[in-house]
Amino acid sequence: TTADAGRATGSTGQAAASLTARWAAENPRSRALAERARKVLPGGVTHDVRRDEPFPLAVTQAKGSRKQDLDGHELVCFVMGHGALLLGHSDPAVVEAVRRQAERAFHPGACHELEVEWAEAVVDLVPSAEIVRFTSSGTEASLLGLRLARAATGRERIVKLEGHFHGWHDQVSFGADAPYDKPDTAGVPRALMDAGSVAVLAPEIAGLRAALETGEVAAVILEPSGASWGTVPLPEGFLGELRTLTAATGSLLIFDEVITGFRWSPGGVQGRVGVTPDLTILGKILAGGMPGGAVAGRADVIGLIGLEEGDARRVPHHGTHNAHPLSAAAGLATLAAVRTGEPHQHADRLAAELRVQLDSAFERAGIAGRAYGECSTFHLLFNHSGSLESLDTATVKSGGMSRQLAAELHHGMLLGGVQLFHGSGFLSSAHTEADVEKTAEAFATTLSELSPDLLS
Repeated sequence: TTADAGRATGSTGQAAASLTARWAAENPRSRALAERARKVLPGGVTHDVRRDEPFPLAVTQAKGSRKQDLDGHELVCFVMGHGALLLGHSDPAVVEAVRRQAERAFHPGACHELEVEWAEAVVDLVPSAEIVRFTSSGTEASLLGLRLARAATGRERIVKLEGHFHGWHDQVSFGADAPYDKPDTAGVPRALMDAGSVAVLAPEIAGLRAALETGEVAAVILEPSGASWGTVPLPEGFLGELRTLTAATGSLLIFDEVITGFRWSPGGVQGRVGVTPDLTILGKILAGGMPGGAVAGRADVIGLIGLEEGDARRVPHHGTHNAHPLSAAAGLATLAAVRTGEPHQHADRLAAELRVQLDSAFERAGIAGRAYGECSTFHLLFNHSGSLESLDTATVKSGGMSRQLAAELHHGMLLGGVQLFHGSGFLSSAHTEADVEKTAEAFATTLSELSPDLLS
């Protein structure tokens, strides 16, 4: 393949070049597009996670488990639409559903059957879902869920956990990254934290109990997988203890299942572990790769949206693209496959196999590191092969890698025909044994080509 040929050249004629430099030399079209993009897009990208030095990868098409970049290299994809594609790229049933709806109406500006069918599917699959309100994204769903929680409880304080991510709106733009005592970004009022509207706490029941027993907390919001879709797992039994604690103190429990929803199981993490929150934030797989999000949960809480005008308890909610027909069509087609559980069985099995092979590559290379994860995901951790409990959240979220090591890993894997998602990855029902073998081989080769200076 083109990638294999490039790697061979790099390991001989360009032996002194870094993996990043070798990759850049082989991707002139991605470089040219990045130069165009920087003139009209801030940072040259449309999502911060796609920023890369010296320039980001550009993709021209994708099908199943593979994608092709602008320079003609075929890649095994573990980005999977940032986790949105449990069925792989351009699943035929999803494509057909979107095409069929597009011929009927893009945006009727009225109620339509698909939005009702979509909500019925969510209610049927997600244990906490009594009713559903659709949004255009997971961030919007997070914002709406917290507003509903404050309205329902009459309390204003929100508690979130260190390292957990819930979108980019102001009230959750604290504590996703260290240090946890200030906003994650410029432009967010520090007063939200100083006034006690938002508290960022460690995932420890004692500290949470002290905060909740004040009677001031409207809701606790968290990723039930642990921070960054399981990169930093939660302690054993934590979800059950937190459910008991929130129920006893009158605070709502909100699971952000934007990534884990329909991936950990047809019912998400809650369907897998048997802990039911008051509200669930959904996105990604919900809409089958199209834009979409939702708040699902207790009817008495979400029902505040449906109260008559003039009722002081009412929470108005707008959104031009809520339950967009194309998103509903893609979502329904995806959830029909999710319902069977078959995509999970396939993807989970391959992910487990891949984690074993990645671990083996670390061991053969004599490099301290490990692969871990749940269900259809994997995460790589360098410079540590034991339990994660001894490490701080920031170290685990970085994969134990410096920025330079992360860049070399990323570009080395691209040279081997594999795209990781920042040292992690999602598998789909479209991935194959051949994809696992190719990935393990690319990882072993990349490890052998990393500079020892980066691994110390």
